[in-house]
Amino acid sequence: MRRIGFILFTVAVLATLVKLGFWQMTRAQEKESLGHALKFRSEQMYYSLASLPSDPRWYSLTLRGEFDHSKAVLLDNQLYQGRPGYHVLYPFEVDGGWVLVNLGWIAAPAYREQIPVLPEHHGEVLVSGIIAPPSALLELAPEVMGQGYPLRVQNISMADLADHMELALPPWVLQIDPDSPLALNQTWIPVVMGPQKHYAYALQWFLMALAVSGLAFWWLRRSKP
Repeated sequence: MRRIGFILFTVAVLATLVKLGFWQMTRAQEKESLGHALKFRSEQMYYSLASLPSDPRWYSLTLRGEFDHSKAVLLDNQLYQGRPGYHVLYPFEVDGGWVLVNLGWIAAPAYREQIPVLPEHHGEVLVSGIIAPPSALLELAPEVMGQGYPLRVQNISMADLADHMELALPPWVLQIDPDSPLALNQTWIPVVMGPQKHYAYALQWFLMALAVSGLAFWWLRRSKP
């Protein structure tokens, strides 16, 4: 019974380790596909909302319109060179529609209850950037939005923001071009972890599976009656 229990336990551990290894391999392949899509799509520029394809993620977009500074959004808990701050987002009116534009990072004041002085760009301006999915982090509980502006949030939920602002926002954010004269400090990157790290993690899981199987084989031979 002892040997049978050990064998069953070992098989369960090996199955878990191998599964984790293949999961990391899948994640690496997804990151590679994302990288290829980013390179291909970001080189294609669109100049109106009406011309965008059904899946506009990662395409470049240039629009002329006006910001609504009365409905600023501050994405909380953003670090830049070790300093805490926010990403500043404004709704941008163009072609009779609205787009949420991320201008970049701004430093947080010394005290939590203070709000940073936000940049404003009045009149018609030209904005270029990359269409990206909104930032999404793990939430322990549903976020409750405040009433006033600037609106400080932990996540960019486009549906909730559209309801709160009473604007028809698309389900993506325009990440401003770092070279734009309107851009703040840029900390946003489309891929946090490259495929190489996922492959490295996969190798670690497979090596652990190999080590466990070797130790199990050694123990079984040694304890053989």
